[in-house]
Amino acid sequence: MKKILIAGGSGFLGAALCKALIAQGHQLTVISRDPEQVKKKLAVQAISLADLTATQHFDVVINLTGAGIAEQRWSDERKKTLLDSRLQTTQALIDWIRQTAQKPTRFLSGSAIGWYGAQGEQTLTEQSSPHNEFVHQLCAAWEQCAQQATDLGIPTVLLRTGVVLDPAGGMLAKVLLPFKLCLGGRLGDGQQWMSWISRDDWVSAVLFLIEQPAVTGPINLCAPHPARNQVFTQSLAKALHRPAVFPMPAFVLQFLLGEMSGLLLDSQRVMPSRLEELGFLFRHPTLPDAFAHLISQN
Repeated sequence: MKKILIAGGSGFLGAALCKALIAQGHQLTVISRDPEQVKKKLAVQAISLADLTATQHFDVVINLTGAGIAEQRWSDERKKTLLDSRLQTTQALIDWIRQTAQKPTRFLSGSAIGWYGAQGEQTLTEQSSPHNEFVHQLCAAWEQCAQQATDLGIPTVLLRTGVVLDPAGGMLAKVLLPFKLCLGGRLGDGQQWMSWISRDDWVSAVLFLIEQPAVTGPINLCAPHPARNQVFTQSLAKALHRPAVFPMPAFVLQFLLGEMSGLLLDSQRVMPSRLEELGFLFRHPTLPDAFAHLISQN
């Protein structure tokens, strides 16, 4: 049993992770701006950032904070919010860790495969170099802030997460209804690579990494079989027993979403090289596996 502190534990990913950690018997404390609501929602101890003291000790600290990158169009103000929401909490956790008498033995901090930027057909691993654009700059700043924990002697893992699939939230929750209504279709030409992971596998991977004390640095959290958007579309439609005949042209997405349309149109072919080297086993390695499981839940 470990004492675990989670920032961002009430979100789409954090809530699922909390449930899994509780099932394993760990003692959780969740940092939230609304601790009372989190206590009711997750039945765990919850505190605010201001409640952390130098005398408190946690074996593992997990940082999943950050405003949703796809929730609003990327104005300059929104970009600043995306950056500040990640850096401010991360820096506050680092400052608290620096003051603690007994340091955590593990720090896992959120990031995303956006760190690599759009790179077309190139296969990307943790050893790949990035393409410099906004999503890379956002993730790089977040990771750089989290890496201060390494300077404090704490093994630090950077969770570079792909598109997480689950009907309870995220991308899949947004597209399920249009596809059920036979209004789904590919985005743009459909040839862009999507690097995805089921939420169940994401949670399992984080649990796995908590127990790997020698593992540090970036880890790609995505399934071993990325898919082109057209294949993703066809696989989802097949799982729902629906046609997918309404493509969304790239120029329409660019008009509606501006720069943020890159999240849907840019190509990222990311592989979970380090997870596979460590022996992690995916329950849902391919889209048909994932959709067969996820659609049956909905």
